[in-house]
Amino acid sequence: MMARFIFAFSLSLWAFLAPGILARSCNMTGFWQNDLGSVFHLREAQNLLLKGQYMTAVEAAREEAGPDKRAEVIGIRNDGREPTFSMSTAWAGGSITSWVGQCLMLEDGQQILKTMWLLRSPATSLQEDWKSTRIGQDTFRQTSGNILKLDHH
Repeated sequence: MMARFIFAFSLSLWAFLAPGILARSCNMTGFWQNDLGSVFHLREAQNLLLKGQYMTAVEAAREEAGPDKRAEVIGIRNDGREPTFSMSTAWAGGSITSWVGQCLMLEDGQQILKTMWLLRSPATSLQEDWKSTRIGQDTFRQTSGNILKLDHH
C-alpha cells in the first residue's frame, strides 16, 4: 500500500514539475569556451540583442587579432527554447568574424552553442582574394567563472 502511495505521489510530482523542466530555455548570458580555448563572454540585452567580448586562442598571423586577442561582439538571437543566433566581431588587423548557430539544450541540462563561422581577412589585391575567406565550425560549452581575465594590461 505504501509503495502505491509513493508511486502515485512521485507520478503527481513529475506531472507538476515536468512542464517547467521541459520548458527551460537556453540562456546565452555567460562564458562559453570551445575546444581550442577561444572564449565568448556574452550577455543578452533587450530586444533579443547579444553583446559581449570574444578572445581568440588562435591566429593565422601574429597580432592579427590585436595585442590582447580580444574584440567586442554584437549579435542578435531569435526567441524560443533553443534559439538560433548570429554574432560578429571586427579584429584590429582588419578582419571580420561572424558566427551563425544555435543554442542547444543537452539531455543533462547543459547548454552548448553549435556554430559555423566565417572569417574574412582583407585581400591585398583581386588576385589574392581567393585566400581571404575561411570557414569552420565550433562547439562552445558554457563555463563558470571569468575565464577571460578581463584585466587590461
